[in-house]
Amino acid sequence: MKRIYYMTRSLPSVLGISRDLHEAGVGQGRIHVTGKNVTALQVAQVNTTTLFEDTDIMHSGFVGAMYGMLSGVAVGFLLAGMDPWGSDLGSEAVIGATLFFSCFGAWLGGIRGISSRNHHIAPYMSDLERDESRYLVMVDADDERQAQRIERVMHERHTEAREAGHEDHYSPFF
Repeated sequence: MKRIYYMTRSLPSVLGISRDLHEAGVGQGRIHVTGKNVTALQVAQVNTTTLFEDTDIMHSGFVGAMYGMLSGVAVGFLLAGMDPWGSDLGSEAVIGATLFFSCFGAWLGGIRGISSRNHHIAPYMSDLERDESRYLVMVDADDERQAQRIERVMHERHTEAREAGHEDHYSPFF
């Protein structure tokens, strides 16, 4: 999936972009908007970003789960090899420790992630914080053909919005 970022300076521009992209076949769930004044976006019934898009909970939770899984495998093999309680701990120790540490790592990562800004939109936040009338419009495209259609609509109808960046292989986990 490709994500394209556009920066615009007014709510009427955001509404026009949303309308024109819908007419071009981009679904409601593919357009996300954020800004300093999120209440104005919600009143205008624009698809705003969610907790998962505003914070780094998905990315940090995934990374935490991966570190937890690696730690769990190591602890599981350590427990199975040491026989700490005098009973034979085999593959159950490895599986149990891996599951426990993976879940614990995901939980810890999620706690860290919910308190930090999403790393995908962090580069654009300084522009948004400077001016209450600026908005970041994020548009997701499934393939290159749809991305070209989005870029054509934006270039032809919305010259007031500037392309702020794009990610060719967007994933909320990485």
